[in-house]
Amino acid sequence: MDSIEEQKRKRKRFLPARINLLFLFVFLLFTVLIIRLGFIQIVHGEHFRSQSEMTTNIEASVQTERGKMFDRNGRLIVSNIPSFALTYIRIQGTGQEEHMKYAEKIAPMIEMPLNKITERDREDFWIVETGMLEAYEQKLTQEERDKEYGEDEDKDKILYKLVLDRITEEDLKDAGVYGEEMDGTDKTRNLEILAIKRELDKATNLEVSFIKKDLTEKEMAVIGEHLGELEGRFGISSTAERSYPAGKEFFFGNIKDIPSEELDHYLLRRYARNDRVGTSYLEKQYEGILSGKDKTYTFTTTKAGQPIGAPVVSPGSRGHDLVLSIDMNLQQKVGKILEEKITLARSRGDGPVDSAYVVMMDPNSGEVLAMVGREYKGGKFTDDSFATLQKAFEMGSTVKGATVLAMHQMGNAPVLKDNPVRMKGRKPFDSYGGNRIGRVNDKQALEQSSNVYMGVGIGRIAGFNIVDHGTYYTAYVNRKQKYKDTFYKLRDVYASVGMGVKTGIDLPEEALGYEGNIEDTEAGNLFNYTIGQFDTYTPIQMAQYASTIANGGYRVQPHLLKEVRQSTGKEDLGPLVSKYETRVINRIDNSEEEINRVKEGFYLVTHGTRGTARELKNTMIAGKTGTAQRIVGPGAYNLTFIGYAPYDNPEIAFSVVVPSLNGGHVNVEIVDEIVKAYNEGPIPEVPEGEEGTEEETSEGEEGTTEETTEEQ
Repeated sequence: MDSIEEQKRKRKRFLPARINLLFLFVFLLFTVLIIRLGFIQIVHGEHFRSQSEMTTNIEASVQTERGKMFDRNGRLIVSNIPSFALTYIRIQGTGQEEHMKYAEKIAPMIEMPLNKITERDREDFWIVETGMLEAYEQKLTQEERDKEYGEDEDKDKILYKLVLDRITEEDLKDAGVYGEEMDGTDKTRNLEILAIKRELDKATNLEVSFIKKDLTEKEMAVIGEHLGELEGRFGISSTAERSYPAGKEFFFGNIKDIPSEELDHYLLRRYARNDRVGTSYLEKQYEGILSGKDKTYTFTTTKAGQPIGAPVVSPGSRGHDLVLSIDMNLQQKVGKILEEKITLARSRGDGPVDSAYVVMMDPNSGEVLAMVGREYKGGKFTDDSFATLQKAFEMGSTVKGATVLAMHQMGNAPVLKDNPVRMKGRKPFDSYGGNRIGRVNDKQALEQSSNVYMGVGIGRIAGFNIVDHGTYYTAYVNRKQKYKDTFYKLRDVYASVGMGVKTGIDLPEEALGYEGNIEDTEAGNLFNYTIGQFDTYTPIQMAQYASTIANGGYRVQPHLLKEVRQSTGKEDLGPLVSKYETRVINRIDNSEEEINRVKEGFYLVTHGTRGTARELKNTMIAGKTGTAQRIVGPGAYNLTFIGYAPYDNPEIAFSVVVPSLNGGHVNVEIVDEIVKAYNEGPIPEVPEGEEGTEEETSEGEEGTTEETTEEQ
């Protein structure tokens, strides 16, 4: 026997051998693993890479409830009528035959409208119902089916078109898809199947499509019972249509399907093709705020586009609510005032007046309180409020406040006699009615609306040689550079207070008005320009101009959005998200003293002993009247008025335009009434009007120029 010492020596020799064997084994394992990984990467790498890319996530969406709109007093003015719709998610590879089977299952469950079915839909239905092979055998000769076509010709399309061309009315009658009458028989049920199939065929792969909206309770119950038979591709989703509890106003805008020319824009913003969007006015301007976050279905699909398992559903969230600056009570009151005053003016023979327009706004914040237009047409009044933004008119003497500001900027606001001005080849330029009003300064010229003061004052700046003969002036005009510089300077001053330029209002459709061509006009037209008879302006531009005078020279951007609020889903206001900040576009280049002289002149218009609107002497209104003579169209004049109240601390500024009159002071009467309506304040309880409908508001056109000669 080995001794104990010998055994210990043997064990020591054996241990390193076992460790070496273990290291060798591990080395061989790593070698095999590395070789295997290299084999997989090099030989089969592309295969496994493609396998890993065989699945992808695709998202479909359903629009959530759109945000509501409230007026400045918290009155709900744009809401949603909830409804339910049958939805469908198309899977790649689904063809007309499968859609036919689905349509046949669904047809007994719902009553489908048939008004969208086209002749081509009927013909396609006949082919699917008959079977492609059978349809070809019936409608094509053997020679046509066997014919060889060139490489640049699509044989299938050519043959399909031949079949379509040869389908007769009798074929469609036999298939039960000819005409619109339904008698309840199985065959005429095919029209409803066709209507459903038509909507299914329009669906885009893995996008939520609406097959029928406004499901009845019975239809929802029946569909709910049979959803399991429809392979998970159909569902019931909530949707909503706009409603207008206080009536539809143009500035709300419209919601429609995405216009084709804007589809790419919305797709980039992750909209679905079948989404509805704001297409005009506030709905369009604040689409991103009102639309909310869509409810989404996220599908995991194979490379072939087939869904794997059920989609992951994200509930989304409704859009934010808008609080508008509009006072809906005031908006409605002003509408009634315009109708009453148009009716009164027509009855007393003031002229063929058939329309009137008013804009009211806060001159300090730019908040628009009312934008109202009415037109008398076909024996009844229609809403023409969009014209406050899109129609332009000759405004007459209301521009004279800006003319006086221009005189001060150019260093010449004189005192002169109001006498007629004679020019070669032109009728005498005179104040309205030829009234002699003596010597006047800038304030008195505004009070009594002196045309001569404006024309002679600017004419001298332009380099005209104007000779005073005691009882009349003789003007020798020219078209030298100084004349052009003066014309352009006057236009710049008008623009600085808001006339002839976009106001910046938060509505996407705003007209500029007509701008006369200085280069092509005779020099004497500079006189007409100084009294508002050359360019045309919109009512919203004139309201911005009135605000600029009222607030001491700051041109403030008008706006209809006041606040953004979180939606509660109810008819009350949620937490504040943001406020619309007042934006000052520019400050006019006049001193405070010069602006105050214009304001004093506006005060004298309504409170001076010779003011052109002294009927308002017992009010807190200051402003400027205008009478623009018309050559084209009915009536001799446009009567206008711009102003503000109270005159010592203005809260509102306004513009009034009444076209097509022969006389009277209906413009002044309207101003009196709308300021009274404002002073009455909001009414706690106002009966709701008839609910509005989602109708397209007619689009206006920019005003056209009309040659004029006299002015008040």
